[in-house]
Amino acid sequence: MILTLQCYRCGTDYEYVGTSPHPGQCQACGSPCVPPAGGLTVLNSAHWESVNGLSKVWVYAIDERDRPFEFEVAAQGDHGKLVALRVDGISVDPHVDEALENLPPAVRAELDTAGIERVAAYTPRQSKR
Repeated sequence: MILTLQCYRCGTDYEYVGTSPHPGQCQACGSPCVPPAGGLTVLNSAHWESVNGLSKVWVYAIDERDRPFEFEVAAQGDHGKLVALRVDGISVDPHVDEALENLPPAVRAELDTAGIERVAAYTPRQSKR
């Protein structure tokens, strides 16, 4: 299998060729802030909802290299947006990799349980001039 990966810290794109999950570390800078190696296993999740329909869901998971991932999704009704991501305890911009628009299946399942059916794609803010 050939995977194209992007480091969330330094932005380096690289390929992993192999049959097992990738090493979970950027080849250029050594950061653990790369996409999940193999599948994610959800360890815990929390869901908060207000009476006006605003909610947040936090999903805590590990990949097949035992790296922890923390996803935070803010939602209104059944529409959500990934607002925070931590990989191995390090905060990264959740919008650095377009692939994060399609959250891992284990995270998607937790969001579905919380009633969040759609997670919006990131759209950069227009600067005001």
